[in-house]
Amino acid sequence: LYYNLGTQEVEDPTGKGLEDLARRIIRTPADPMVTFKEDPLRILRVIRFAAGLDYSIDEGVRAAMKEPALLTALRNKVSRERVRVE
Repeated sequence: LYYNLGTQEVEDPTGKGLEDLARRIIRTPADPMVTFKEDPLRILRVIRFAAGLDYSIDEGVRAAMKEPALLTALRNKVSRERVRVE
């Protein structure tokens, strides 16, 4: 979801954001594999938001989070300091 400062409206470019909020589901706006490859720290953010807000995690996102290549990227590309902050 985005807040458009010009129109002062919430925009939902995926068409699923408001529904997901109502259903308390966390998913990525694009393919989860692509999203997590771009920034593996997002894997930890999903977990933090789900735990902190008591949301469930979309099954496609769950499956991607278990991919060995993404877990390796998380270990190799993200500093321990950033992991600790999340």
